Amino acid sequence: MKQSMTWFLAALCLVLGSTTLLAEESSPLRLVELTVNEVVADMNANQDVYSADSAKLRAMVYERIAPHFNFRRMTQLAMANHWAAATPAQRDTISNGMLDLMVRTYANSMFTFRNTPIKLVNERKTGERSAIVRLSVTNSSSGQPVDVQLRMENRNDAWQVIDVVVGGVSMVITYRGTFADEIRRSGIDGLAASIQKNEIEVPVEPEASAQ
Repeated sequence: MKQSMTWFLAALCLVLGSTTLLAEESSPLRLVELTVNEVVADMNANQDVYSADSAKLRAMVYERIAPHFNFRRMTQLAMANHWAAATPAQRDTISNGMLDLMVRTYANSMFTFRNTPIKLVNERKTGERSAIVRLSVTNSSSGQPVDVQLRMENRNDAWQVIDVVVGGVSMVITYRGTFADEIRRSGIDGLAASIQKNEIEVPVEPEASAQ
């Protein structure tokens, strides 16, 4: 499970990693469609630079991913009821830690899988400011297509990812169980420390998608 999550999220970061500013009327599907080629082209054009300097690779990932993922909203969903008990400082620390965790975990894999085949399937609006974009990503190991859903919200005139569902497995719900276990063991500050130390592991059998 962890391996499949790694190759997929690496591909996903490529899809959503552009800093191009799009018009407000652009749909979530159009956002994905317009950005994927740009990011892959950037990585291929600078492959020697990124291969030689991992710090530059991570800096590029920070620049391109952050605008398209709402890490605060993702953290709120993953923490569930524990979010209300956290102080503003704790919320900021854990949300920022989630961003750092994603970059540390997926930057190298993102570069390795930069040419993973991705097919845009469709878009379904679930509310005035919410939508689900479906993709089909080819598993680099098996060669088989995997169904992917991106849960997205439009806040401040920008569509951002708040959850990723791979073959029915939600990243937010996966982390929700992990976060709850860590908070039971060492409290909210302990969770923040574990995230910052890159000690958070994805469970092997996560539950279904987030609500």
